[in-house]
Amino acid sequence: MAEVNLSASLSYQTVMTTSENKLVYLLAEVIPGVNVGVGSMPLNVAIVLDKSGSMYAAQKLEYVIQAVCHAVDLLRPEDLCSVIAFADKTRVLIPSSQIYDKNTAKAMVCKIDHVDVGSGTCMLQAIDAALYEVRKNFSRDRLNHIIILTDGMTLGEKDCMERCIAAAREGISVSTIGVGEEFNEKFLLGIANSCRGTSYFIERPCDIQAIFAKEMTGVQNVILKDLRLDIKLSKDVHVRHAYKVKPLINDLGAPDVIDRVCSVGLSDLQKEEVQSLLFELILPSRRAGTYRIASASLSYSIPGQGNVAGMSSHDVTMTYSDDSSQSAAVNPRVLQMADAVSIFRQQTRALQLAESGERGKATQLLRSAATQLLQQGQEELANQALEEAGRLEMGGGTTSAGTKKLEYGTRKLTQLLDTVPPIPGVSLDK
Repeated sequence: MAEVNLSASLSYQTVMTTSENKLVYLLAEVIPGVNVGVGSMPLNVAIVLDKSGSMYAAQKLEYVIQAVCHAVDLLRPEDLCSVIAFADKTRVLIPSSQIYDKNTAKAMVCKIDHVDVGSGTCMLQAIDAALYEVRKNFSRDRLNHIIILTDGMTLGEKDCMERCIAAAREGISVSTIGVGEEFNEKFLLGIANSCRGTSYFIERPCDIQAIFAKEMTGVQNVILKDLRLDIKLSKDVHVRHAYKVKPLINDLGAPDVIDRVCSVGLSDLQKEEVQSLLFELILPSRRAGTYRIASASLSYSIPGQGNVAGMSSHDVTMTYSDDSSQSAAVNPRVLQMADAVSIFRQQTRALQLAESGERGKATQLLRSAATQLLQQGQEELANQALEEAGRLEMGGGTTSAGTKKLEYGTRKLTQLLDTVPPIPGVSLDK
């Protein structure tokens, strides 16, 4: 029985035999099999909570208490959990342990309001405390994970980032949750993207419990680890850019290619979760005929078995033709993914230009992104882009709330494309 299904599909299956290089998109999709692995992994999780003065506004701390108490209820007997509170100082409320007495654990969480940790925001000590708790029971047979929730800026962002990235190299993933308008989304997104985690934006404090539950159930349902996708390029084929497109869009930049192999590490795979990557390939001119341009392969480890399964290659071919009618045929799913990435890139660039004072160019990009968002039925995001463009035209700047809605919202665009049937893939066996 196949543990993973891998599809590798091109935006065009046929290109013209001209003298020019060709840009095509390669979409690689990883889908877990029906009977994958031996079951989900037990957790070794640390929950890090901001308890600075700003958390008392809009009942945020009360919602956090409810959310963590619910998370405690979700813990299975085999799961390990610790809870850490921080502001200027850090306090471990619950050391890492299997929580058999959930009522006592929840009572400890409910007393967070009485824990004196100051009123500022210094996350680094809290990250160090979380790492200490996770490392006490670190195991390759567990999902070693940290969840950080905050509503504001912190001192020492660079040190926090470096600490989390170093932890990810050890096998500890990190997810981040930003609440309200005052946190640094680039910082929290950077941690999650670099540490195989997920980053969430919570606009309304009343949504904290739902997001916390989503993150907890997600990590409890990890079924495959250490996933790596290798794209081996044929001669004279180049990768210009790569993007993670599912479950969220993330710009991977121009990936390293060693011996014509482009390797990308994926996040831990959850039940019924699709992970997809989009590659911009530059193809050379060739005579008419069908050519292999790349091969895709996947490796992963199965929780509880300790082995890494090496996958055989799946060839990706392209036909060169003198018939222009053949090159007109496109793969709609791949191009829809590319369109979503284009919108994400436009708003990202627009916000960068706005931050550097180039309002005119930023306005143009935001309006262009809004037009495409409306075409995809994303009226709320489109209106937000138009609002930010209007502020820039009036000589003002973008709003913190608006930039967060656009930054996080456009990353989710590919989640809306499931109405297009997935392309039949190739089953990869051990």
